[in-house]
Amino acid sequence: MRIFTEEEIEKWIDYTDEEVLPKEEFLGRCFACGEFLNTVELPEGPEKKIVCLRDRGYFIDQYEFLVKDGEI
Repeated sequence: MRIFTEEEIEKWIDYTDEEVLPKEEFLGRCFACGEFLNTVELPEGPEKKIVCLRDRGYFIDQYEFLVKDGEI
């Protein structure tokens, strides 16, 4: 299982804020499904700031893709 650090999650937030959409539009919601994070089950790690437990696998794939492409 992939374990994220706070720093990795902050890098993803900064990248998404600059390249995709303002963080005010996605913080507090799952970036994948859009559900409010306070209404869904969350993963254990710092990624709980941006993704629900159900979409964690998708987030891992997307994060690894961005790292591989040198985006973050």
